[in-house]
Amino acid sequence: MIMKRMFLISYKAMLLFVFCSICYSQTLYDTLSKAYNTSPLLKSHRFKLEAINEELAKALSKNRPQINLYGGIGSDETTTVNTSGVESTKSNNPKSVTLEIQQNLYDFGRTKSLINIADNSIFAQRADLRNQEQEILLEASRIYLALLASTEINKLAKNNLLLLQKHYQATNDRFKLGEATSTDLSLAKSRYLRAKSDEIKSRGDIEKERSKYFSLIGIEAPKKLYFPKIKIIIPENLKDITKETLQGNPNIIASGFRKKLSFVKISSAASELLPTLDLNISAQNAWAPNTFFDEYENYKMEFSLKLPLYSGGYNYSNVRQKKKEAMQSSKTFDYNIKKALKDVEILWVELNSLEAQIMAINSTIKANEMAVEGVKKENEVGSRTLLDVLDAEQDLLEEKVEAIKVKRDKFITIFNLTAYMGKLSSSDLKLDVDVYDLDKNYLAVKNMWLGFED
Repeated sequence: MIMKRMFLISYKAMLLFVFCSICYSQTLYDTLSKAYNTSPLLKSHRFKLEAINEELAKALSKNRPQINLYGGIGSDETTTVNTSGVESTKSNNPKSVTLEIQQNLYDFGRTKSLINIADNSIFAQRADLRNQEQEILLEASRIYLALLASTEINKLAKNNLLLLQKHYQATNDRFKLGEATSTDLSLAKSRYLRAKSDEIKSRGDIEKERSKYFSLIGIEAPKKLYFPKIKIIIPENLKDITKETLQGNPNIIASGFRKKLSFVKISSAASELLPTLDLNISAQNAWAPNTFFDEYENYKMEFSLKLPLYSGGYNYSNVRQKKKEAMQSSKTFDYNIKKALKDVEILWVELNSLEAQIMAINSTIKANEMAVEGVKKENEVGSRTLLDVLDAEQDLLEEKVEAIKVKRDKFITIFNLTAYMGKLSSSDLKLDVDVYDLDKNYLAVKNMWLGFED
């Protein structure tokens, strides 16, 4: 019975431990998943894309028949006076129903241009949406890593504060026994108060980063954080990174589609100078249309050719404007390519520098740890002063703090490079989320002839 009770207690304790671990620990990728699911800005860009999808539906509607039904009812009174001066009045109540069908047969490229414009606008917006997704995930990773670094630095600050507090207490005891001077005591107190100030500052940094975390993610930051495992492999040389950037960078892709879009708009503007051929069919039935007939029926079919001759120069001005806009888009596209490649090169150099710094700092930390042990032993035999011990420990602390900052910067640089290559997305990172389907709404509105989407 006692064994069974102990087993239940142990089982409950284990469940509580697991529950607390889930609640208070979180990986970077958990944070990115929450940012992806909750970001209102990302949802805003999705609705913007779905609104632009409708441009394709409107362009396709130009190839479909236009059907109108007209109906009318009224009252008509006619008064006539003949040559003999006799006046007569007749009244009737006309009613009519008319069905009209209009189908464009050929518009010399107008509709095709509109469809191309819609498609290029849609694909450019898809690239913008992907870029926005990357920006949100990148910002979430920066905040997570900044909070993680602040937490680790705070741990070092706390340990240093406890160590210097012990030094100060020990020095104070030695001063009371006459084994330490007032200078030694003042120095120990100064170091202790500085460590206290650093620990307070590190706590403030944590609160600041936790506030940023809540602002972006929408929930309180977890208690335990970890440096992430990199899921996207960074190419080993700049040439491969440059190649992937040209192929996958969302800004470059969006600019490319907008460049293509601007040239399609030239064709669309030029097509307004060309004729259109339409087929018009109508059927009308009228009752008491006038005072002479009781019923009237009319059926008509005609081909209508419209040839624009002159519209005050508007169409020609429109073509000239679209040409200038195409030149602007081409220059913007070239600029975005050059900027992305330059930024990638800088990030690549920075990443290599950070990796070299990490190796150097780790070696420095090992050397400082050995130096601290050596200085402590020499202090015990009287060949080193307390000041020497405190200086050695301060150097070690500063190197450990620097190691955390450089490690944080390395991960941020890696995520920046990943974003420039277009791979900082929910699908590439394999986040535990329902990935937004770009084609669902696109195909729904493309094939919809009538009605509204649910």
